[in-house]
This record gives sequence, C-alpha cells and structure tokens, in this order.
Amino acid sequence: MKIGILTDIHNNVIALDAVLQEFERQSCEKIVCAGDIIGIGPNPEETVQKMISIPNLIAVRGNHEKYLLEGMPSEYPNDEGMDYDEMEHHKWEHQCLSPSSVEFLRGLPYRVDFHECGKKISVMHYCMNEKNQYVHYTPNPTETDLLELFPEMDQDVVIYGHDHARKICHHQDRWFINSGSLGCPASDKNIARAAILEMEENGHIAVNSIEVAYDVAKVIERIDSIRYPAYREIKKFFYGISEAHI
Repeated sequence: MKIGILTDIHNNVIALDAVLQEFERQSCEKIVCAGDIIGIGPNPEETVQKMISIPNLIAVRGNHEKYLLEGMPSEYPNDEGMDYDEMEHHKWEHQCLSPSSVEFLRGLPYRVDFHECGKKISVMHYCMNEKNQYVHYTPNPTETDLLELFPEMDQDVVIYGHDHARKICHHQDRWFINSGSLGCPASDKNIARAAILEMEENGHIAVNSIEVAYDVAKVIERIDSIRYPAYREIKKFFYGISEAHI
C-alpha cells in the first residue's frame, strides 16, 4: 500500500494540486495530512474545498485551524508570539472561509491513530500536552529529540509537521516522518514537498520524499493582487522573496 503524506499546506491550492496529481500518478490509496491546511497563503477557501474532495483522507488539526476554531490572541505580547499584523491576517482568512469549510475543519481531531498492514500509525501536527498546547518545539530535531517528543513506544510510524522542515528518521522499528511544508517553499522557491509511505503485509516499510515543481509565480501574483494583511512579511519568510523584490 502507498500512503501519500503532506503537511502545512497553508492555503497554497496550486502546490496542493501538483502534489495530488503526483500521488495519483504513483497510485497512492490513502492520503494523510498532518495539519495546517490554512494560514499564510492566498487561497483559504479553495484549499479547504480541495481537501474536502479527497477520498480516503486522514487529517488532523494544526495550530492554524486552532486559531480559527478556538480563538487567537487579541493583544501583544502573547504566548503565541503573534503580532498585530498576523492577527489581522488570520481575521482576513477566516472571513474567506465558507460555512462548509469551517465545518470540515471543525471536524478535524488533534490526533488520529490507525493501523495499516499490522502497523500502528499516529498522526498529529506536533507534540502536545494535555491542554492541547504545542510544547517542546525543537528545530532540526535529532533522533534523540524525536524519541523524547514522541515517547509512546507502541507507535510504528509517527507522522507530524509544524516546523516546515523535512525530517525522516528511522530508529530501530520506528519511523518519524515530517514531509516538510507543502505550501511554503521558502528557499526552494517553486517546490512542493511531500512524501510517500510504502507498506507491505510482511511488515516492510519504506518512505520516499517527493518534490513537485509548480507555478509559484501564480501564487505570488494572487498574493500581490489581494495584498492581505502581512503579505509582505509572508512573501519574504515563507516564499523566499527578498525585500528588494517586494
């Protein structure tokens, strides 16, 4: 069985389309999303509706869905490190979402556990505490870091996201998979990142990273045409466009 893995789509429906086409080409039977479908990019409604259309989708709630469904800071400073421009950005995108999109996102759990080919797979956006707060954020985690972040030894595969950086680690009989942000290319410019998990009934597991080129210029054009709150900072930090080109 092949399972397509993606995370941190961030309202980039053009990149999402490109990856879904690749998953179809490679005959993926299921698709797993580790959260942050919304936030940052220019097409919130189109992105969520595309996700709704995916058959056999397994998806969880990320921090950007949490801002929509459970509220976000209203004053600065705050525990999220969110400034006022970012707050206005979230207000803008939330207003773009239809009732059916909001209801879909509301139905996403924080975590999903399921079994495939005799293996337990856990999907979550990141390590959380009992209050559903993201904790122990660790950029570029080592193998030791991952074992501390996800200590439950009965998991054969842990799929997560949040930090946008690809990390695929195999430790003894456990796999930790962060396919990297699909929708925020940063220095990769026009690359949508994802992964494919291959599982066999005999217990064999393989994970392949994939990089799909797409027309990022169309995404930037859309951002420039809307000029939504914080768009300049978003272009710089999440699309790798220097200030000289903003």
